[in-house]
Amino acid sequence: MSALLRHSASFLAACGLFSAVLGSQLVGGNYGAAPQPGLYLVLTGVWFGFVVGYGVWRFGHASAASAITVILTTWVAWEAAVNVAIQIDRPWLSELLPGFLRGYSAGFAAGAVGAVITWAGAAVAVPSLRTKLAFGSLVVAGALLGLLLPATNYYDGGAVLLVPWQATIAGLLGFHMIPSSGRSWHSSVTLPSGG
Repeated sequence: MSALLRHSASFLAACGLFSAVLGSQLVGGNYGAAPQPGLYLVLTGVWFGFVVGYGVWRFGHASAASAITVILTTWVAWEAAVNVAIQIDRPWLSELLPGFLRGYSAGFAAGAVGAVITWAGAAVAVPSLRTKLAFGSLVVAGALLGLLLPATNYYDGGAVLLVPWQATIAGLLGFHMIPSSGRSWHSSVTLPSGG
C-alpha cells in the first residue's frame, strides 16, 4: 500500500479524498447571501488548496512561494465555482430551463470552472501540466463530476459531490506531473505558459 501512495496520482487522489471529507464537515463561514455573489463555505476551498499546493511543491518541484500561490488560486477556483452554480441555479432561469436541468447545468458549469482555474494555477507552477491532454482531462472530469451537484440536495452533506470531484482532480493533477519519460503516450503539445 505504501508503494502505491508514493505515486503522485495515487497520493494526491487520497489527499483529495481526505480534503473532500474534511471540506464537507468543516466548511467555514459564508460571507454573502445567496443568490448574490459572495464567499461561501470558505474552508472547503482552503482544504483542497492545501492538497493542490502540496502536490505542486512535492511532485511538481515548484517553490514554496509557488505552492502558496496555488493554494490561493485553488481557493479562488472553489469560490468561483460556487458562485457560478448559484447564479445558474437561480429562479430567473426557470423560463429557459426546468428546475432539474438548472441543477445539472449549474453543476456542469461550476465543475468546469473550478477545474479550469485549479488547472491554470497549478500549470503556472508546473510546466508538465501545460499540455492539451492535462487541460482537457481536468476540465472534462471537473464538468462531468459537477453533474453530481443536484445529488447534494438529496443526501446529507456535500461529500457526494466533493469526494469524487476532489479525488479525481487531484489524482489527474498528480498523473500529469509524472515526467514525460514515465509514460509513452504523453502529449508533447504544450499550451502557452501565460507569463
